[in-house]
Amino acid sequence: MKVKITALLILYLGVNAFTQDNQDYMTIMVKQKKAFRMARTEKDFQDLAGNFERIAGAETDQWHPLYYAAFCYVNMSFVSKDIVKKDVYLDKAQELIDRAIEIYPEESELFVLQGLIYQGRIQIDPQQRGKTYAMKANEVLNKAKEFNSDNPRIYYLLGLNVLHSPRSIGGGPDIACNYFKKAAEKFEKYIAPHVLSPTWGAEENENVYTQNCHNNK
Repeated sequence: MKVKITALLILYLGVNAFTQDNQDYMTIMVKQKKAFRMARTEKDFQDLAGNFERIAGAETDQWHPLYYAAFCYVNMSFVSKDIVKKDVYLDKAQELIDRAIEIYPEESELFVLQGLIYQGRIQIDPQQRGKTYAMKANEVLNKAKEFNSDNPRIYYLLGLNVLHSPRSIGGGPDIACNYFKKAAEKFEKYIAPHVLSPTWGAEENENVYTQNCHNNK
C-alpha cells in the first residue's frame, strides 16, 4: 500500500491538491470530488479530468476515478461551444466508461453515465441522432435499473428521454413528469452507499420538474 501511495504522490507533483505526504487514495479522491462539484467551465473540467485519469492510472482496480474522469468529459461536451469538440469529448468519456464497466460490470452508476453520454450525443444533432441515441439511452438506463432500481438518477434521465421525444411515440411532459416525480421521491430517500458515490441529479430533476410539470403536482 505504501508503494501505491508513493506512486500516486509522484504522479501528482505540481497539483496543489496533492501536496501532503500522508494523503492516500480516499483522501485524494474526496478532495477531487469536492473540486468537481465546484467546476463550471470547460477548463475546470479539463483540469479535473486529467487529475482523475492520473488517479485511475495508479489505481487500476477502482472504477470511481474513471467514472469522474468520464463525467468531466461529458460536462465539457455540454458546456463547449465547439460542435466538433463536443463529440471528441464524448468519445473520450466513452473510452473511460468502457474501462470502468470492465472493472465493475454490475455498477448501476456506470450505466447511468453511459445513458447520459448517449443523451449528450443527441444534443449535438437532435434531428439526426434523436431516435437512435434515445433508444440506446433507454436500453442502458433500464439495465442500470436491474442493478439498482432505487438509483434516482435513472428516473431523472429516463424522464429527460421522454420529455424530448415526440408525443406520437409516447413522449412529452405529461408522461415525463411521472419519471421526474418518481426521481424526486427516490432522491428524498437516497443514501449514498460510499463517500465517493455520485450524488448529482436532485437539483437538476427539481428544476426540470418545476419548469414542465406544474399541472402534474
